[in-house]
Amino acid sequence: MAPPNDRRVIYGAHVIPQEAIVREDSADAIYKLDATVAKRFGGKGSVTITPDQSTDYWTSMMGLGQDWALFDEKWDGTAAKWDTGTGEVAVNESLSVILTGSTAIKFLYIKNLGSVECELALENDERDILIPPGAAVSMRTTSSVTAATVKVATAASSGNTTEIEYVIAI
Repeated sequence: MAPPNDRRVIYGAHVIPQEAIVREDSADAIYKLDATVAKRFGGKGSVTITPDQSTDYWTSMMGLGQDWALFDEKWDGTAAKWDTGTGEVAVNESLSVILTGSTAIKFLYIKNLGSVECELALENDERDILIPPGAAVSMRTTSSVTAATVKVATAASSGNTTEIEYVIAI
């Protein structure tokens, strides 16, 4: 059986505005819906990506127990193309390319798994987006964003490192 012709990434974001209320008897805050905002924010999207990615490393989210050979067999009956990984990529203060290549990126997702802020550069070496610990960013990109121009680094200059997971689809 041939691989699927219409491979898509479906993504979404949902934001609920909240306000913190600090109790008099405690330093702990409780959160409630912000009464000044009448609606929720967010959206959903879909990006059609290339059926066969140019490299096995277009995503870091491969579990140790996954057997990609079984997944590949279902599509085309050939030997597996995938390698297994831990799902985490170490990032330091040096701005580094995640994935090599000059192909235009259609979809990008990066989540900061560590405890140190990291920064994302989409073109050149200008750090465009700050990703706090535990936060993620996802987006459709333009043809000027290529695998070689997507770079990450920690925001702190103290030599700290963090870990990320990612999807970079062409």
